[in-house]
Amino acid sequence: MERSLRIGLAGLNQTPLDWKSNMARIRACLGDARALGIQLLCFPELVVSGYGCEDGFLHPDTADRALNLVSELAREVAHEILLVGLPFRFEGDTYNAVAVLNAGRIRGIFAKTHLAREGIHYEPRWFRPWPSGLQRNVTIDGELVPLGTYIYNAAGLNFSLEICEDAWVAPEHRPCRLVQEAQWIFNTSASHFSLGKADIRENLVADSSRRFKLNYAYANLVGCESGRAIYDGELLIAENGLITNRSNRLYMDDYLLLPHDITYEPGHNVASVKLDLTAAPDDLPPIQPNRYRKKPEPEEELAMAASLALFDYMRKSRSRGFTLSLSGGVDSSSVAVLVYITAKRILDELDYETRTDKLAYFKGLDLTGNDARALTNQLLTTVYQGTRNSGEVTRRAAAKLAEALGARHLEFDVDELVEGYKQTVSNALGRELTWERDDIALQNIQARTRGPGVWMLANISGSLLLSTSNRSEVAVGYATMDGDTCGGLAPIAGVEKSFLRHWLVIMEKCGLAFIGAIPELAYVNNQEPTAELRPPERSQKDEDDLMPYEVLDGLEAALIAQRRKPLDAFETVCGMMAKKYGRERIYHWTRRFCRLFAFSQWKRERYAPAFHLDDRNLDPKTWARYPILSGAFEAELEELDAHVARTRGTD
Repeated sequence: MERSLRIGLAGLNQTPLDWKSNMARIRACLGDARALGIQLLCFPELVVSGYGCEDGFLHPDTADRALNLVSELAREVAHEILLVGLPFRFEGDTYNAVAVLNAGRIRGIFAKTHLAREGIHYEPRWFRPWPSGLQRNVTIDGELVPLGTYIYNAAGLNFSLEICEDAWVAPEHRPCRLVQEAQWIFNTSASHFSLGKADIRENLVADSSRRFKLNYAYANLVGCESGRAIYDGELLIAENGLITNRSNRLYMDDYLLLPHDITYEPGHNVASVKLDLTAAPDDLPPIQPNRYRKKPEPEEELAMAASLALFDYMRKSRSRGFTLSLSGGVDSSSVAVLVYITAKRILDELDYETRTDKLAYFKGLDLTGNDARALTNQLLTTVYQGTRNSGEVTRRAAAKLAEALGARHLEFDVDELVEGYKQTVSNALGRELTWERDDIALQNIQARTRGPGVWMLANISGSLLLSTSNRSEVAVGYATMDGDTCGGLAPIAGVEKSFLRHWLVIMEKCGLAFIGAIPELAYVNNQEPTAELRPPERSQKDEDDLMPYEVLDGLEAALIAQRRKPLDAFETVCGMMAKKYGRERIYHWTRRFCRLFAFSQWKRERYAPAFHLDDRNLDPKTWARYPILSGAFEAELEELDAHVARTRGTD
């Protein structure tokens, strides 16, 4: 006889080791789930402790505290089922686990078999992998609890679990292959955001349902949880190989519920852990599933992910808005626009009560109305810092953009400070400093002189100073340490320059689905990128100092993201751009890129934390871990030199 059940998936915005707030959100979400008649509720991975505890997981107290809190929660659960992620200690080791709560106690523990160890993930440092298929028992609160790969049975429904990475391995290694009698698999995840990943994840969920001939439910975290990684919070249901329900993504709420009604024939009588389940009321409102979503465009994904992360980073660090050195160029303008988008989303997506609750620490902040410019004026202070080498074009671009966004805009003339440093050093050395002899030092002192004033502004307001380096410049160290790298957060350090230039044009001309065009960006977009650190008569341009950004980004993709050796990276870029630039120039640019990348690793170690926005991030903390001191590709470049010498003139 066919039966029905209302299941639910929850996306939560948690904070590592914030025990009280994390549990408060779990309980609030549970309360809403009960109001909706949800009988089986799946939370994300490590939802109790937070996923990003890092070496906090090495402290036994972290797992002990999490288990105590889950035991308390279990006592509040009657004839419903909760799947709750937590770190769990067993026989001296810590496991990434899910507790099955039902009928007032913990009824089972499922432990993760496959630990994420690539890219931003270092789970083997903190957790032990659970042996595939192993079944054990553990005593919790005086009761024997099954631990490992079990099937659970609730009102005739057979289900089991996977935890995030368990689903990303080869099919023959997945836990769900061991529970073929299961009708449903619930995956509790902390799957980080990157541009374009949503389609990959959706295909994974649908394929899991199709391949293993079962139904699949997928819950994920949302928000900037611990400072770098962003989670998109999409909740997915797949039945018979097709996506049959999904949630929104990258939302600003503390949590989101996805209820879903299922029907099933009672499963075969297999060895399983029996759970208690009360039948749902007959008068539950119907659920309207959402099967389809618009394919995400990278321009919109960037805006949504970065603005959510800015909001979370601001409130979780209890910063009173943002301060930004606005040069009138692409990078700082992109950051300013992202803050404006953040303000608009706060007003558009959160009701007044939720806004004020999330930002209660920010005394005096007016969150009434729906004017994004007015809120930006309270959240963002920009400052243009000019010297004798600055031009009217960039000064005007900064002022016009700040006005359009509503930012509080200031102007500093730091030329006298720069000249003071130059004169002090000249006097000490007993000689005049010249551009012919001291080019880099004279450029850098201007950038460094801009640091103290903007830091002072941030300190006075208690705001977060944003630095503006992009990934292209991060790759080759084209930034002045303690100058334009000043800041507590680098929002666009994971985004390549060529994409930012494209994105700003989109924002100028047509905007995005949820935000209109910003025509004043024309003042920025009509310039060629320049640091404006040399005298005007020297006509400084970034691409003259480095190489065309499209070449730089192509080399970074081949050499770092695709892990090719310099010779292969050279040929890859030649295949795309030799007709435009010629092999000889690309050869010299390849040599330059390799040397600059190796020599600037120490800079990347000192950059402010960067959002992980795609899987080519160069942040050593989350993706690209390279030595500070190295051979700097010496042997590899000798190989490249020999190859170019052999092939020169043969094309």
